[in-house]
Amino acid sequence: MPSQLANAHISTTPWALVGPTGVTGRMILERALAIGHRPHLIGRDPVKLAALAEPAGLGWSAVDLGDRAALCAALAGQKLVLNAAGPFASTAPPVIAAALASGVDYLDINGELLALEALFDRDGDAKAAGVALIGGAGFGIAASDGLAMQVARVLGGAESMRIAVAADSGFGSPAVAESTVSVIAAGGHEVRRGALVRARLARRRWNECDPSGVRRSMASAPLADLAAIRRISGVRNIITGVPMPTGQARMLSFIAPLLPTMLKFGPIRRAMANAGGHAGAARSTYASHVWVTARRGKRTVTARLDAGEGFGCTVDIALAVIAAMLAKRPAPGAHSPATAFGADFITSVPGISIAINPG
Repeated sequence: MPSQLANAHISTTPWALVGPTGVTGRMILERALAIGHRPHLIGRDPVKLAALAEPAGLGWSAVDLGDRAALCAALAGQKLVLNAAGPFASTAPPVIAAALASGVDYLDINGELLALEALFDRDGDAKAAGVALIGGAGFGIAASDGLAMQVARVLGGAESMRIAVAADSGFGSPAVAESTVSVIAAGGHEVRRGALVRARLARRRWNECDPSGVRRSMASAPLADLAAIRRISGVRNIITGVPMPTGQARMLSFIAPLLPTMLKFGPIRRAMANAGGHAGAARSTYASHVWVTARRGKRTVTARLDAGEGFGCTVDIALAVIAAMLAKRPAPGAHSPATAFGADFITSVPGISIAINPG
């Protein structure tokens, strides 16, 4: 698409942003305005919405996401809606339902396993409504599913995969913290023989090397990447993990059966949420990574994706997905970014590089 036509789409295509007052939503809004977008803002607090919208001359709607009629009214006239409000187990179902009812394409930056599975379960509904649903348009899912698809392509199909994700972030977010706790409370999962099954948290431990050669300890965790990657690659056995000191991983694995019950208690849940907001120390540089190890028979292929600060990378990916949708709308149905736009989509995002070792 010629650049002038793409720029015309940016300035004229109406779309809505749910959750613009949160940490990530505000970053998305600021970047969107800087490149010429004019999103309609949707949230709960009219005072906060007006403070964001009115200086920029944007439209806004204060709605309870549980009010289907009000949410559909807020989406009237929009072409797509970006949901940046977590936790997505709570926010995604009503926004998806309203998008389907309104004929509006939907995307989110969700990184919660069961919430992403629920989005994929609406594939038939999306096709019937002529709507595209894209989950995981942020760092994590979009990075790992594109990388996994590229690795599977090199192998000619993979039998097993191991994915590790390390998001280096310089911001704290209550919504991200609550999403993290919700994922832990749901218990460990992995993919075995093509099915998503329960597994003990941190039961698998391994090391990955960053670009400088430093070895980082990883432990298995139920990332939403499981849901996306088993759909795009056909891999029947997948584990995902995050950085975790070996001692902490052993302790987490030991207490894992008790965590769902423990996290029902407010003080324990709040303490874990306060520790899980993904806020890093202020510094000049950040480095986020995804590692993929895939096997087929006796052959192994490894790959690493390198990016910058996690929240900023999510903003870049979300806006790249919007640009891709405006340039060429994907087929109706439920997608991850790689199934919507192809394995190489992620390499078009600024600041991302990929290295694949074909083995």
